[in-house]
Amino acid sequence: MSGLLFMAPALLFALLLVARRFPGERRLNALASRHRRRPRRAPARIAVARRTPWALVPRGSELLARELATRPPPVAPQT
Repeated sequence: MSGLLFMAPALLFALLLVARRFPGERRLNALASRHRRRPRRAPARIAVARRTPWALVPRGSELLARELATRPPPVAPQT
């Protein structure tokens, strides 16, 4: 019995949807009709001073990759 009481709101909502009654539909339509579309204007262009580029220094995994790539292969032990 408690399971049925727990599911009662969901079942009531499902019955409303099956009956094609959508809760809150009138309010949503009123809000949508009240919203007016403003004409779009061109975005303002902001003059940004160009910054000098950062030094192109490898960092992180690129630094490791470059160091490993320039290292000669290990010398084979002579026996």
